[in-house]
Amino acid sequence: MKHMKTRTIILALVLCLFLIPVQVSAVDFTIDHTQIDAFLQEDGNVQITEQHTYQFDGDFNGITRTLIPKENTRIENVEAVENNKPLEVEQEGNLYKIFRGGSDETITIDLSYTIKNGVEVYTDLGQFYWPFFDSSNESSYENMEIYVHPPQPTGEVLALGYGEAAGTIQTIKDGVVHFELGEVESGENGDIRAAYDASLFPVASINEGKAIRSDLTAEIADQEEKLAAFENRKDLLSLIGPFIVGAFAIYLSALLITAWRKKRAVIWEVERNSIQQSLLPKGEMSLPATILHMKSMIPSGNLLSAALLNLVRKGIVDRRSENEFILGNRSSDHRHEEMLIQWLFYKIGNEGKFSIDTLDNYIENKENQQSYHEDFTKWVEEVKAEIKEHKLVQKKVGLRWTVAISGLLLIPFTILFGVHDLLMWMFFSLLLSILFILFAMLYQPRTIMGARIKHQWNHLSSTYINIDKKQWSEWMSDEQMWAFIYAIGVNDKAMLKKMKILPAQVQIKGSAIPPVT
Repeated sequence: MKHMKTRTIILALVLCLFLIPVQVSAVDFTIDHTQIDAFLQEDGNVQITEQHTYQFDGDFNGITRTLIPKENTRIENVEAVENNKPLEVEQEGNLYKIFRGGSDETITIDLSYTIKNGVEVYTDLGQFYWPFFDSSNESSYENMEIYVHPPQPTGEVLALGYGEAAGTIQTIKDGVVHFELGEVESGENGDIRAAYDASLFPVASINEGKAIRSDLTAEIADQEEKLAAFENRKDLLSLIGPFIVGAFAIYLSALLITAWRKKRAVIWEVERNSIQQSLLPKGEMSLPATILHMKSMIPSGNLLSAALLNLVRKGIVDRRSENEFILGNRSSDHRHEEMLIQWLFYKIGNEGKFSIDTLDNYIENKENQQSYHEDFTKWVEEVKAEIKEHKLVQKKVGLRWTVAISGLLLIPFTILFGVHDLLMWMFFSLLLSILFILFAMLYQPRTIMGARIKHQWNHLSSTYINIDKKQWSEWMSDEQMWAFIYAIGVNDKAMLKKMKILPAQVQIKGSAIPPVT
């Protein structure tokens, strides 16, 4: 049956006759309707008539057909007409070009040809077994119908379809078999097969000593059994689909609600304990680590500028001029600070001296750019190492693995729903699977400390614009530098603008360190 497989499963059939509608010129078109009639003749030949309705968008020159005969058959007398008006047909091997120019039109073209020896006649039956499209077809049919007509009316016929034609037999009247395929997408296979008593082909060549009735009857019974099993599975899946999707949806909702409640509880605890604290947060981590954490672990050139100024604030580095720095005697407190010193003051700089001009010259040399990027990355990793030491987020490994497995469990159901054309349940199960996997990848709730750091520094950013000169003057110069360096590191334009109008006890301007790309 046509619905026994998804549109992505291609049945590998060896096809010998291709009938593939495509355009001569590269224009947009659709094939709105296709009707193919196969008239079986007493001599074993088959007269084919086709009617194709094309809707073109833009200029066009015509259409093409590729007709490749099967072994021991041949294609003859290919003709095309429109409204009984003959059209020019040009043959190039197995390719037939039908010329009919126009623009933005809907046209109907009738094609006719003869398949010599198209009926295979055996001692008991004569069969017409033919593919009218296959997986190499680049065009979709919006609505396809195929009729097979016997030489004479008869009540005895055996018929079945394969691929997209499976399960599409709608009527059999007087031996005429109607395959109603409907929409056939590009890249799909579909053979039709109809067999009649051999006596209807009295002048055709017979394959002596070979009968096919029993094999064909068994194949039809097998297909009908598979179709029935398919429909039973589809009915079962359509019955349990709402429960499967609903259960997973409830589970996901419970996860999200629980995560939200826990997050709110942590935020409430942080806000409750932060009421009496000063505007400037405590230095629970180094400034570079704090800035990187507040920037969602995404480093930038501003982070490097802030880290250098932080060394000045701590007295590890002396600032001799706007762009010149010299290493002092005080030791560093963190490994990433020591790494930064070795990088800027000895690898880029010289003997403990560093300047922005030296850095610019270093980067302008293309041979140094990769090294600069690698050193920056190593330094950022050390800053991240400090952040990890403080355990600002909960890994929740067990929960995340459980959720990820839940998402993976939905994949087989997604496939089954798709195979059985239960597209709505396929969509919902796929969506839920993606949401489960995203939750497993991204869910790392903040600890109390992580939430406290984020809350306090966000509070500083949001309220800093309202700080008055008196409150600012009460801060020690080191506290002012903390706030200033943080503003540079996170590139908080509102804070930086406010600082320009506040009196500074310590004059310190930001250094423009080039960003790492």
